Amino acid sequence: MKKDENTVSSAAEIYRNLLPFVRPYRKRLLVGVLCGILQGGATFGMIVALYWGLGLISGAEVGQGGIPSFGDTEGTAGSIGTKRLVMTVAILPVVTIFQGLLFFGGKYLVEWVGNRVVADLRSQLFSHIHALPMQFFSKNRVGELISRITNDTALLTQLVSNVVGDIIREPFTLIGSMAAMFYIDWKISIMALVVFPVCILPVVFLGRKVRKASKKGQEGLGNMLSVVQESIGGALVVKAFQMEKEEGKRFNLFNTKVFKMVMRQSRARSMNEPIMIFFSSIGLSGVVVYAFVNDLSLALLVAFAGALIQMYKPAKKLSQIHMRIQRAAPGVERVFEVLNVDNTINDAPDAVEFAGEVQTVEFKKVSFAYDEKKILDGINLQSQAGQCIAFVGSSGAGKTTLVNLIPRFFDVTDGCIELNGMDIRKYTLESLRGQTGIVTQETVLFNRTVAENISYGSADATREQIESAARRANAHAFIQELENGYDTVIGERGSLLSGGMAQRVAIARALLKNPPILILDEATSALDTESERLVQGALDELMKDRTVFVIAHRLSTIAHADVIIVLDQGRIVERGTHEELLASGGKYKYLYDIQFANI
Repeated sequence: MKKDENTVSSAAEIYRNLLPFVRPYRKRLLVGVLCGILQGGATFGMIVALYWGLGLISGAEVGQGGIPSFGDTEGTAGSIGTKRLVMTVAILPVVTIFQGLLFFGGKYLVEWVGNRVVADLRSQLFSHIHALPMQFFSKNRVGELISRITNDTALLTQLVSNVVGDIIREPFTLIGSMAAMFYIDWKISIMALVVFPVCILPVVFLGRKVRKASKKGQEGLGNMLSVVQESIGGALVVKAFQMEKEEGKRFNLFNTKVFKMVMRQSRARSMNEPIMIFFSSIGLSGVVVYAFVNDLSLALLVAFAGALIQMYKPAKKLSQIHMRIQRAAPGVERVFEVLNVDNTINDAPDAVEFAGEVQTVEFKKVSFAYDEKKILDGINLQSQAGQCIAFVGSSGAGKTTLVNLIPRFFDVTDGCIELNGMDIRKYTLESLRGQTGIVTQETVLFNRTVAENISYGSADATREQIESAARRANAHAFIQELENGYDTVIGERGSLLSGGMAQRVAIARALLKNPPILILDEATSALDTESERLVQGALDELMKDRTVFVIAHRLSTIAHADVIIVLDQGRIVERGTHEELLASGGKYKYLYDIQFANI
């Protein structure tokens, strides 16, 4: 059996996955189901009322059961009495109004539940993605994740709202129509329905084609969004290297693949209805021949044809459910594929809140491997409160990975990190990360105001506290010169600010949080000489009475660190003060001489 046919996203499993999201809204759903049942009964009543009215117009006598008794009598519409006319005109509108109200109520309630379920699922997906460890983000492209949150959940919207609505509503309409047909004449009903199972076979075959094309289409759409995100995000580089045409060709390649997959789905779906109509016409033709041979009343034939037409719509929708499920199945797979990723960075069952002041941070035989590739090996290090620990080394030495272990962006694969003598994995994540602040080499700002960026993570901060943090980061002066000061929206990733300005806003954000543990990952690397001088003074003040871990390529910025750790291929090869390491003539001296050789 092919892989795409042997997938977890069968109809039963799809709805089993969605059931926990539906459960909170089961009362609304039950009312919607009740409306569907009653609508089926109203369909039966409407067809019987049509039959009854036609019998009156044809001059037939009404029997004791209220149903026309058809004989050889013929008449015209003008020959019926006023009472009969009023009854004929009144019954059908009343029944159809009742049916319409039930249809509206059932459709609205079911679609409300469906859309609410998808909204909840989208929210959980977004939250779950943010909760996953950093390894997940290094393996998955941003555009692909965006596609799962938007396009894949859009498929779910169609599945939950439309398909669930049809499953709940249309069977009862179909049953009501079929019941009316059998009530009118069971023999002719069997003849009309004998071709119905034949319609299912091509639907199943086409559904497989839709599923395969839908899965490839969703994957292609994710790839296309990744190309868009990378290309637009790197617009400066694209222009600098005159690659606009090449990027256009690359985008068109993925865009064409998506188009072809969409058209494959459309072709398969478009074939479904003509097949249904063809087989339905065969059934209707048989009914007409049977009526002619057996000299049936025209009133019966018209009423029966009306019932057959009423049956066609739900039968058509129900025949398409399989195809819709096949189309949406890849989206469900891709959504739950992410939701089923285990979050390995979480609170232990006996985790406790961190309380008190930070006294020591200690690495004990810490090792870390990424996809079986060892990044850190046997790190032993202890820092006291108020100390500044600096890390230097060549690119790929493991510096950033080492400091990212402290707030548990990753977990150690061997050894442990202790905070105040207790393994950090025994503290709750929220309380642990509440003790740490971080300023990274790549400045991350949001398309919000300057004030909102500075107070990010400190929602209760007042405007005075925000401005105080900005002053300490030497950012207050340039912020005041912006068009709307602290209320200026700075664009995506702070695009309206220079590199130095953006970095100082990020530093102000860390200053406002006022954490006892501070991580500076090459925090001054994006600054020019003047900005670096301004920020370094603020950082020197911030480092007082804090435990600070600094990564720096510019060795001049860490000359006054209490301890400098030299890393090479994931191991500590040297440690000491600036002067001690220069005097030892080792790796640190080598890096220092290279950096200052031309000065």
